[in-house]
Amino acid sequence: MSRVNYMNKAIITGFFTSLLGLIGLIAALSIGSHFPMYRWPYDAFQGIVFSLAFGLGFSETVSYAVTSAFIFLVAIIFFIIGAKLSRFLFGFK
Repeated sequence: MSRVNYMNKAIITGFFTSLLGLIGLIAALSIGSHFPMYRWPYDAFQGIVFSLAFGLGFSETVSYAVTSAFIFLVAIIFFIIGAKLSRFLFGFK
């Protein structure tokens, strides 16, 4: 196979792993919630914002910015893990 096909597999695996990682984070933060599952992402996001604002004393604006950066960072880290895993499994460098 050409290198392009391996790259596409690495990107697809990275996105899939990133999605699974975000779903896992949302489930870990929202499990046991009385809200329906379609509201879990919002509940998890607001839970992190509340923890930063109330627990650490950040302002509301800073809490939203830090939470957004945290979610973005988690997605990037899981994407990198998935892409590296794909490259390891498909055996190219």
